[in-house]
Amino acid sequence: MKLLILIAPKSSSAKISEIISSKRIDFQITVPARGTASTEILEYFSLGDIERDIIFSIVDNDDIDAIFNELKEQFDLSKSGHGVAFAVELDGATRLGYQYLYHQLESMEGK
Repeated sequence: MKLLILIAPKSSSAKISEIISSKRIDFQITVPARGTASTEILEYFSLGDIERDIIFSIVDNDDIDAIFNELKEQFDLSKSGHGVAFAVELDGATRLGYQYLYHQLESMEGK
């Protein structure tokens, strides 16, 4: 399992979530975000809107390459202002912690 973190313009986040959701995911949440760069820095790097969404997804290792390939094809994340994505390996202890919390949330929702 990997934690996929993607920071994208608000206008793209719904479609990006669809791409990720088309694979096997255990968890996904989108959090609204706002950049803190000054206007001068935004102009210097040719960045426009500072409103972003951060998408956190727990994804199966086998799906990471397919997700990145599809994101590259549809959103060209290598271009400035299109977003950034990276994945972090979840080790065994982290996975057990996640599973414990997930089951705790499920039991709370069932009450």
